[in-house]
Amino acid sequence: MIRKTRILTFFLIGLFFLCPTNPVAAQDLRKLDHYLKEVYENHIIPGFSVVVVNDQGLVYKKGFGKERLDRAKPFTGQTVNAIGSLTKSMTAMAIMQLVEQGDLELDTPVVHYLPWFRTANKDMSDKVTVRMLINNTSGLQASPEPSYDLSDNALAALTRNLRSTFITREPGTVYEYSNLGFSIAGYVISQVSGLPYKEYLDKQLFGPLAMKSTSTDPEKFGALGALEGHYQGIYQATPALREKQFESGEYIPAGSFTRSTAQDLGNYLMALLNKGKFGNARLLSEESIAEMWSPNSSFPGLMEDEGGDGKPIQYGLGWMISEIEGRKIVHHGGSTGKMSSMTMIDLTNNRAATLLANLDLTFIDQYQYPTIFNLVNNILHIAAGEPITEFGRPTISDPSLNDFDLVEERMEKYVGEFVQIKGGDFWVYFGLSMEIKRGDKGLEAMMTRGKNTINHFELDFATPSLAIGRNMGIPQRFQFKLTPDGKVKGLFCGGVEYIRENKLRLEQYKKVEPGSHLGFLLPKDWSLQKLPDGFTANDPNDSSTRLRGFVKGSRKKVEDAIAKVSKRTSNESPWFSIREGQYVWKHQSSVRSGSHGEEVHTLFYNEMSNIPIHFEITSKKENHTLILQQVISPLLNSLEFYGGNQ
Repeated sequence: MIRKTRILTFFLIGLFFLCPTNPVAAQDLRKLDHYLKEVYENHIIPGFSVVVVNDQGLVYKKGFGKERLDRAKPFTGQTVNAIGSLTKSMTAMAIMQLVEQGDLELDTPVVHYLPWFRTANKDMSDKVTVRMLINNTSGLQASPEPSYDLSDNALAALTRNLRSTFITREPGTVYEYSNLGFSIAGYVISQVSGLPYKEYLDKQLFGPLAMKSTSTDPEKFGALGALEGHYQGIYQATPALREKQFESGEYIPAGSFTRSTAQDLGNYLMALLNKGKFGNARLLSEESIAEMWSPNSSFPGLMEDEGGDGKPIQYGLGWMISEIEGRKIVHHGGSTGKMSSMTMIDLTNNRAATLLANLDLTFIDQYQYPTIFNLVNNILHIAAGEPITEFGRPTISDPSLNDFDLVEERMEKYVGEFVQIKGGDFWVYFGLSMEIKRGDKGLEAMMTRGKNTINHFELDFATPSLAIGRNMGIPQRFQFKLTPDGKVKGLFCGGVEYIRENKLRLEQYKKVEPGSHLGFLLPKDWSLQKLPDGFTANDPNDSSTRLRGFVKGSRKKVEDAIAKVSKRTSNESPWFSIREGQYVWKHQSSVRSGSHGEEVHTLFYNEMSNIPIHFEITSKKENHTLILQQVISPLLNSLEFYGGNQ
């Protein structure tokens, strides 16, 4: 089944800025404006902005489209969007500032600055230098799951909790992209400078560069009007909702949160092109910038069938370096799953450009739409008075296209609801539910988490057990688990395993709402009694099993209850984190003597929309595992949170 390319057209809205003192041909700017209008009209991007600068100042700044598809507000050069991993270049700049001040040395081991730093193989982590953290040769590949802590302690906790993490390659020998390495570098910055990472960037980068709408702090995003972006759909993008419960400070130096604007990033690029100077401020020396842009390692570049020339890409310090169509280009992209950025600095022509998009173009279907790499490369071409090219666009057809048709009689076997049981990238693909249903052109798969639609695909079957999920993103493989008679038991997609929801099992539960702001499943025969601050629930056939929940009321009241339980259990069990359903929960258990003999008491705690919520389950020791499986797991997996404190 071959799908035709879809084109969405939206009303064009933007703000154009031209600096008349900048010696760039007016006709080239008109060509650039025309090119970007065509991109907007023929691409799937809801909204984006572009800034172009040279060593003399601002050349071009404009926004296209909407900030959100469900709102009328235009996307402009002042719209605050995620920049993703472009933040790595800023972390590298901060490191180089400290090197210039004599507070750091690039080739000194990290343990010199963090004496307690170590991995499971200490002999390897002792070899890791500051340089290796920011040139991706540290060997630190694995990124531990975040603790979902936004405090300044998050970086410290991440860096100190690496004793179970192994370095997989000899440090300093092989390029391997590592968010973890940059996070550790961010903590080194805070320890050496005496300032939290976020505060250091505010004072030493964003302030001097007059980047007034740039921040790494989610608490400031509301005041800045920062976007949440869009998820990929079949025919158009889906506006994303903020999921505060998943926000974490561990990977901020790697790019998990930074928001900025085309206007602000223009200032950043001007400083880099002007040998580290911006106005009266000098952020970095020419020598340090040259160090950042000098190759340290390399990895394969775009092959010819991908629209490249096969030349390797070099990696410096927080930047990639490539030779592209006869020019030396320094570049870095950024991706968050909902937004993206691409920055290129053309050292041959002394020009630089950034594109910010409220959709993740890093994972766009390159067979349908121009990639973000191709777009920014052409922006630089036009600004230099050169023709656009197809560099970065595939030269072959989508190899996943096929002529197989799933017979109509089989389709109903795939229809149903599926729940995630294993796997899932902790940035986007976790806590998902999936529904496969009939659509206008066959079967569709919709992945949701709470009120967010994370992805929506048309299913193009290549065989009865393999379908290609098609939408505006990269085609995804859906590998189905089938019984001999063709029934669907489950599937694998994007590193996640799903099983078909057992409707007979669900019939054993009922939906309860102990407050107007949340609901969940309980066994059908359990009784529930609402209380002013929550509820109690009991198994009428077993008085030894008791469930209590604090789900509303004052923050202090809930926190006092948690502190009371924590004090009682602190000497017996530490806190652990688990993902259940849409949320991440901290849990803690204790064993004590009760009226029914030895009892196990487990506390589950979370904060959702700034409301602390916790559940306490107590049962006989011999029954506790079964109670967790039959009562608590369905409760946490089915929990829906409707809004603020009532």
